[in-house]
Amino acid sequence: MYFKIGGMVGAIAILLSSGSAIVAPTLSAIAQDAQRYITVGHDKLGNSIALDTESIKGTTYKLYGMYKDGIFETTFDASCAESRLFLNHIAIYGSEGELLQEDKEKEEIPFVANSSPGKGMKIVCQKIGALGW
Repeated sequence: MYFKIGGMVGAIAILLSSGSAIVAPTLSAIAQDAQRYITVGHDKLGNSIALDTESIKGTTYKLYGMYKDGIFETTFDASCAESRLFLNHIAIYGSEGELLQEDKEKEEIPFVANSSPGKGMKIVCQKIGALGW
């Protein structure tokens, strides 16, 4: 699989496709990005879904995954004390890094501990030192 994309979208595509894409200029850049993104699950096709550790702001975090020849970005907000999870934003980017679709409607979603959003929430809640996590 080859992605003709660069920047953050390209780095994410490399990591999510298990290294089968070649778009980064150096291996050290890939290694740095590998530390930034933590795999929290997989989609139905076996592609990784990753938590962007640098995007964490309090209890707000982003997950990335493959979508056709681009990526999707989902933003969540966790209520650690109540074990509640809120979906804040969804964006889909094409192979050139262009925004294809965006949904900013906020909604509560069920907290499922073994789901990708649930695993991301666990990491975020532990990072802030929330009780019970």
